Amino acid sequence: MSSRNDFVKVWNLAWPTILANVSIPLIGATNIAVVGRMESPTYIGGVALGVVILQCIYWSMSFLRRGTTGITAQAFGAQDNEGVCTALIRSLIIAIAIGLVVTALQWPIATIGFKILQGSAEVEKLAQEYFHIRIWASVATMANYVLLGWFYGIQKPRLALVLRILMNALNIPLAIHLALNLNMGVQGVAWSAFISHIFVFVLGLIAAFWVLKNMLKNSDLKFMNKLFQKDKLMKIFKINGDIFIRTVLVFVAFSWFTAKGAEQGELTLAVNAVLINMFYFISYALDGFANAAETLAGQALGAKSPSLFDRSVQSSTIMAGVFAILFMLVYMIFGEAIINVLTGLDTVRAAAMELLPWLIAMPIIGIWAFQLDGIYTGITQTHIMRNM
Repeated sequence: MSSRNDFVKVWNLAWPTILANVSIPLIGATNIAVVGRMESPTYIGGVALGVVILQCIYWSMSFLRRGTTGITAQAFGAQDNEGVCTALIRSLIIAIAIGLVVTALQWPIATIGFKILQGSAEVEKLAQEYFHIRIWASVATMANYVLLGWFYGIQKPRLALVLRILMNALNIPLAIHLALNLNMGVQGVAWSAFISHIFVFVLGLIAAFWVLKNMLKNSDLKFMNKLFQKDKLMKIFKINGDIFIRTVLVFVAFSWFTAKGAEQGELTLAVNAVLINMFYFISYALDGFANAAETLAGQALGAKSPSLFDRSVQSSTIMAGVFAILFMLVYMIFGEAIINVLTGLDTVRAAAMELLPWLIAMPIIGIWAFQLDGIYTGITQTHIMRNM
């Protein structure tokens, strides 16, 4: 049976992850909010279009975070400090390589992206400016995924949260200054996002070096000769490949859902947008406990402790279940009020209220998908998650 310490450990891992998850879309949202203070809605459209394309790319690469957490957690559980170090370096090499490829292919990516998401000539011009500035931070963005996953794997989620807070603490005032005070407009908010990602990448590397310096103080570093071991690299590629396929399939499902909603008219599209935004709050919370399950399950496997694995799965699932029930109650009691805040249109409000019972049921159904994702990633059985 899980003890009080098990629940405390899950909570200490979960809450920084939840807050870090909430902060992830803030850069794009901040950029849109800043240009929303400018004289023309064209600026909002330009940034929004650029943000959508970049988020498609970066969200597809989020496997770098999850794959790193599982491998690192296993090495951490086995008290293999050298394995913890090589997990970071191998994952960073892959992330940097992917970032360089994305940067090199920015023109064909932009051509395809803007052809799919067609806007007016003026909106597309601004979106191109935004895209071709921010894309140069791809290496830092990919590497930041790895650093986040690594800090989760060594059970330092607060450090990951601090890095996310610092990113937004720099980006928000910088975007306001460059875009509004210096009249740089869309280019200003793009440069603020670029600088923020680079800044956090450098800070993250310094923090990781500081952690590793303490871990490896008695090591002769000869293990670095095995850094490019074929079987270890292939394992990382396989894990990341499974998570990538899973992520793309989830993205396709969401895109199909949005497209089908659009086919049924503006009202259906608007109602879906309101309810999906309410669902995102559920996903941020449940993903925090899934991340705790991932970290602790990986640690238990590395430590070869079935009892620790059982307690980790049990305690993280119980806590996720408690939060799922809380969300059900919140949406049951305050669902109408939340919908009224998200939209002022009576037709959208009425249609959303008809569908609210489905959203109320969502947490207790969705909890299993999140938890199983976390558990299978933590024990690096990602092919099972992919197939599910």
